[in-house]
Amino acid sequence: MATGNRWGLLAIAWCVALNIRSSSIAVSPLLPLIKANLGLSYAQTGFLFAIPTFLMALFGMQGGRLADTIGMKQTITLGLAVLAADSVQRATATGYISLMVWMAVLGAGMGIASPGLTRMVKDRFSDIAGTAMGINTSGLIMGGTLASWLTVPYLLEALGSWRGTFLVWGGVACMTLLVWVIRAPARAPTGGESPVRPSGIWRDKTVWKLNVIFLGQGLIFYSLSSWLPTYYHEMGLSLEGGSLVLSIFIIASLPSSLAVPYLSDQFGGRRGSLIVSTVVLLPTIGGLTFFPLAAPRAYGVVMGLSMGSILALTFIFPLDYVDPAKVGSAAGANLLVGYGGSFLGPFLIGLIHDLTSSFLAGWLFVAAVIVMIMTTASTLPARTR
Repeated sequence: MATGNRWGLLAIAWCVALNIRSSSIAVSPLLPLIKANLGLSYAQTGFLFAIPTFLMALFGMQGGRLADTIGMKQTITLGLAVLAADSVQRATATGYISLMVWMAVLGAGMGIASPGLTRMVKDRFSDIAGTAMGINTSGLIMGGTLASWLTVPYLLEALGSWRGTFLVWGGVACMTLLVWVIRAPARAPTGGESPVRPSGIWRDKTVWKLNVIFLGQGLIFYSLSSWLPTYYHEMGLSLEGGSLVLSIFIIASLPSSLAVPYLSDQFGGRRGSLIVSTVVLLPTIGGLTFFPLAAPRAYGVVMGLSMGSILALTFIFPLDYVDPAKVGSAAGANLLVGYGGSFLGPFLIGLIHDLTSSFLAGWLFVAAVIVMIMTTASTLPARTR
């Protein structure tokens, strides 16, 4: 593929990643309004935000297998189509059960589309895998940034309803789908690679380590992104102020998601970079827990820089450690185990709040997850493929 066409493909893939993340994060700033409108408990509200993550996990493995067999274009097309159609259904949901069902369908579309991005990097950007995956990851981050920043002060203000905001993000997904179908190449370049059945994925100890690390980053990210606005709202900040902390957290993750993968292409050290990021994140969570109003924006910056690096590296690791023919399936396994478990984060923190009237134990749980990532990363093989 010509260089210009290759970078054009990466630009479109960046937009796909943006839609995958914005579709779910746009719900977070609206949770207090949805909770009040539908009369929900904290646990019910947390589950509403968590259910797309669980379905993303269930469908991620199928999306990975599709990416390895029918190709990344067809797989991502299917996932984007589900995202776009689901937005209308979520906007017209009549109650908690129907909204929960369509949030689940949203997660299915996210799960189908996501592994296709990893497969695309393997097929067309193996020479600069870290840089390409970092750009894709920055699309995820930008999607979360725009969703958290625009949803309450702009879209909600203009449309007057949390339902209307879903339609706006659905329109963005429709435009991205159209461009993707027209411009993305249908077939991967041939390289003489023999297809390998993905059954061995579940017997690979290294893949399980990657699954645990992916689970950890998902637990941390979704716990923070779902409850930071509500947490700071309870601490006395306005709804907009709480959403600002979330926006800072997501915006700050953008530079590290690009810089760390790029530097890893040049100098190596991806495993070490992941461990350093967790070492920085751990005391910051301590500050958030015990001194929340001391420096909320500074906490957001440091957490964002750390999580941007962690997120990007976890997406790159399958390219480093897994048989090339199984990259899509390994990415799907990461989604299945990682997001299948991380959906519990928002729900458990909400349940803990219902039981204790506090977020304290929930943030201590997040700190324990950081230690788990740090420990598992230290056992990864020193040599990559």
